[in-house]
Amino acid sequence: MKATDLLGAEAVDTEGSRLGRVHDIRLARSGHDAPWRIDAVIVGPSALAYRLGYSEHAVTGPGLLAALARRLGRRSRPIPWSRVVRVQQRRLVVRPGAERATS
Repeated sequence: MKATDLLGAEAVDTEGSRLGRVHDIRLARSGHDAPWRIDAVIVGPSALAYRLGYSEHAVTGPGLLAALARRLGRRSRPIPWSRVVRVQQRRLVVRPGAERATS
């Protein structure tokens, strides 16, 4: 699977409720020599706040940009990869319980 297979894909839960589109992929690894793996996908109307680091309040300034990025990213949510049930063509199916992001 390639990242391009996930980016832009629609995310829905197993009950058919729309969660949003995949806008970003968060990678992680367990050690310095360990391979990278998908930790989460960011879904919703926009992933700008996540990409700029404002989503977890790690970046605090400049103030106006921080406020704007947080407001735009309010409805975007990370969905842990462990909740993904299957990846179909341009569609991610996720176990219920993931926070809904309306668009």
